[in-house]
Amino acid sequence: MTLPHRLSFGRYNLLLEAVALLLTSIILFLAVWFTLTKLNQKYLDLRLAEATRVHLFLKQHLNDSQAALASFIKLPDAERTPKVIALFSTFSEIYRIDQDLRIAQIYKAGSQIRTFVGFSFATSKLSRYLAANGERGNFSEIMRGYEDDLPSIYLNIAAGDHLYLGRLNLDYVQNFLTQFSGYSGTPVLLVAQDGFVMLASDPTLRILALDLKHWTQPPSPYRTLTAGGRHWIPVISAPGALGARIVTLIPTEVLDTQRNALLIFLVTFIGVSLLVRVFKNMHLNRLFTRPIATFAAKMRDLERGNAIGDSVNINYRFKELADIDVHFRAMAAAIAQREQSLRESEQKYRVLTENIKDVVWTLDVATMRFLYVSPAVEALRGFTADDIMAAPVDAALMPEMGEQLKALVRQRAAALLVGKMPAEHFYCDEIEQPRKDGTTVWTEVVTSYWHNVPLDRVELHGVTRDIRERKRAELALIVAKQQAEAANCAKSMFLANMSHEIRTPLNAILGFAQVLARDASFSTAQRKQLRTILRSGEHLLTLIDDILDMAKIEAGRVQLHNAPFDVIGLMTEIESLFQPRAREQRLRLSVETAGLPPQVLGDALRLRQVLINLVNNAVKFTPAGQVMVRVEAVAAGIQFSVHDTGIGIASNELARIFDPFTQTESGRRVQGGTGLGLALSQQLVRLMGGQLRVESVPDVGSCFAFVLPLAAVTAPEVAVMMPIRPVIGLMPGQPKCRVLIVDDLADNREPLRALLESLNPQPPVLEFREASNGQEAIDLWEEWQPQVILMDMRMPVLSGEEATRDIKLRMAARPDTVRSVVVALTASAFEDDRQHMLACGCDEFARKPFRAEELFGILERLAALRFIYAEYAPPVPVLLAADVVQERLHHCAGTWRSALKQAVDLGDFEQINALIKTLADRDAALYATLAHWTDQYDLDALLALWTTENTSQ
Repeated sequence: MTLPHRLSFGRYNLLLEAVALLLTSIILFLAVWFTLTKLNQKYLDLRLAEATRVHLFLKQHLNDSQAALASFIKLPDAERTPKVIALFSTFSEIYRIDQDLRIAQIYKAGSQIRTFVGFSFATSKLSRYLAANGERGNFSEIMRGYEDDLPSIYLNIAAGDHLYLGRLNLDYVQNFLTQFSGYSGTPVLLVAQDGFVMLASDPTLRILALDLKHWTQPPSPYRTLTAGGRHWIPVISAPGALGARIVTLIPTEVLDTQRNALLIFLVTFIGVSLLVRVFKNMHLNRLFTRPIATFAAKMRDLERGNAIGDSVNINYRFKELADIDVHFRAMAAAIAQREQSLRESEQKYRVLTENIKDVVWTLDVATMRFLYVSPAVEALRGFTADDIMAAPVDAALMPEMGEQLKALVRQRAAALLVGKMPAEHFYCDEIEQPRKDGTTVWTEVVTSYWHNVPLDRVELHGVTRDIRERKRAELALIVAKQQAEAANCAKSMFLANMSHEIRTPLNAILGFAQVLARDASFSTAQRKQLRTILRSGEHLLTLIDDILDMAKIEAGRVQLHNAPFDVIGLMTEIESLFQPRAREQRLRLSVETAGLPPQVLGDALRLRQVLINLVNNAVKFTPAGQVMVRVEAVAAGIQFSVHDTGIGIASNELARIFDPFTQTESGRRVQGGTGLGLALSQQLVRLMGGQLRVESVPDVGSCFAFVLPLAAVTAPEVAVMMPIRPVIGLMPGQPKCRVLIVDDLADNREPLRALLESLNPQPPVLEFREASNGQEAIDLWEEWQPQVILMDMRMPVLSGEEATRDIKLRMAARPDTVRSVVVALTASAFEDDRQHMLACGCDEFARKPFRAEELFGILERLAALRFIYAEYAPPVPVLLAADVVQERLHHCAGTWRSALKQAVDLGDFEQINALIKTLADRDAALYATLAHWTDQYDLDALLALWTTENTSQ
């Protein structure tokens, strides 16, 4: 192998110094050149800015002269006296000329003037200027006058039929050019178009003419003009109003001084740098380079095994080398001992790897070749270890995975080299590998990367394990999961179909029951029977909804809809819902709230469902006593608890009380049921972030409680909803509304039509037609144009979904047709179906069995129908028992109770009424009871409160 050519340190250092000096000189030269260019440009810009003032200076003086002549012309002849004319001393001559260009009058004349009245300019050089009427009022070019052959500037101004001519000799211009030059320090020349110098602010320069073509290029410090023993940079302007160019001469002394100073600095810097480097290299060679060369020679002696010698006879400079020799020989002996230990460790490692079932291997990442493979590979893949090491790594991989895995290995190895992956990091991958017999085997490969610094390579160390049995178990688990999902899907489909099949006849039952309930001709017994039908139907519908909710929870299809709501308002609704039933059973139902925020964030509908289940069970299983619902703020959120004094639950039944379709023995004895309420409530509470707990003692009572993390929110105050008033009819006189009822079952169409016809006034507001499938609905829409379509979704021939899409498309294509409102009526109970039907074009969604008030609300909102409502009667307050009144009075303030007792003893009902009004906001039930006794003047009931108290004491 040919060794690369090596330079000595001294030469290499000298080369670096020379390159550094050259680069420094180039950079410094460029910096000086750039600085000179910028300084020159700045200097020229300043001087050019001053030169431009000459134009303004000259133009201002000429404008003043022109204004003076114009003022003179405007004077009447009587006022043009010699004193006045003397004021216009700018002009050397002033004439009035007739139409033939003859002098009609001379107002001012120079001392050497050769003109006279009657003199004609027709043959002079001024003839063209005077004959150019379009240029009147402008100065002429510089020309030599016939009068005295001196360069002059003329100005003609027309006034009526006369033409006035003023002459300015160049002495006037010479004066202010000299003034400007003295002010700016810059000589100024006035040069004619032919290049001859007409005027010069400094006559000593003796410049007679300029080559305008040569000097009209942009000014540069490298193109100069020599005059008066100095160098100048001429700046030539464009021809001005006088037909001449103004040449400004910029001196170059400042630029020359700057250039010379910078060049001297550049030469001095390079010379000093060169001297410093020569001096440094001389000392570097003596103090560093030569000792390094000697040190290298001693290292060659160490390499050949030659002893350096005793430290006594060795130059003191190389005592460190003698120490290096001693330590080097000790290191060689230590290396030999470690090699022996490594051979022994390798033998133990080989015995271990060759006797385990897992395959141990090492791979060179750069060549993608195996460096070592344990013999266990033959049992795993059928290839011997030598076969694997002789073949490329692709043979150990599936064809479609080879390049991908190799790229991943190289990527991880690169991460190790740049320090983005610790050396002790392990990877675990599952890889399918081919076997010798053509089959494949799934393996788990655990790998780690190691940078072998001595060999300068990255090695991949790994252990391959057979995981065929685990893969079979995983496959069986996947199949079982798919079967479970299929069964769950089939269950959901069955429940959906069951819901539809049960809701369809219930729609007719509850629909006709709602129609009959509005018939005033029924007797009290018949009305009671109708209420039983409605209540039983509603119970069956609730049962179906509970079953579906359980199925949706198990399938993970239940989603919470969190929104701000009023907890106190919800509890008031729960109380009003169960108070009549509690009153029938002679139970005392109370709702207590404490420390609740105005509004919280949560799913009010699901919370209401849970509370209804719990309170319903409490009322149902409490033969006597009370049911108390308490809601209070706690650290974890809001706690809800339902206490009752009912039959209780045995301890051996508490463990399975929340199982679906499970009832306790006492529950089956009191009243049947499905056993779904508590199971569903527990699942819903868990979804909302809580846990439903129960405590119960047989024949004493039960307590169900849970805490929900309902956060307080700031939201607009929710309006208090008024109680729903029953609809008793349609307002007469409204525009007629055509209603199309579409359903494949007549039993579903008839109750809808009967319900709406029962409200129809005379003359009728509603007109009805019916269709038994979607195609009939489309045909009737084309023929009859209904304003409202009550559309069933599941029908033969053409479904309600397809019919709705078709009708909406026809409405969109024909803007002149009626805008029909389509209300979807379906027995489906899934929220997904609602969204799907609204997306199909339906304007609203109502479930079967339909509820009359819900249907009326839809027609009022979408079809603009106006209904007649029954008058609202406020609920009769629930009166408390005397012992409850006495117990609640005991918690009132002592001074207030003393005042109330004194008023009762005196029989002062006015004072009694004033005192009990303070209870209206704090305890509505207590206030209602005391107010009722006060209104009835029932003094005995009031006196009994204290009589009973004294007796008990």
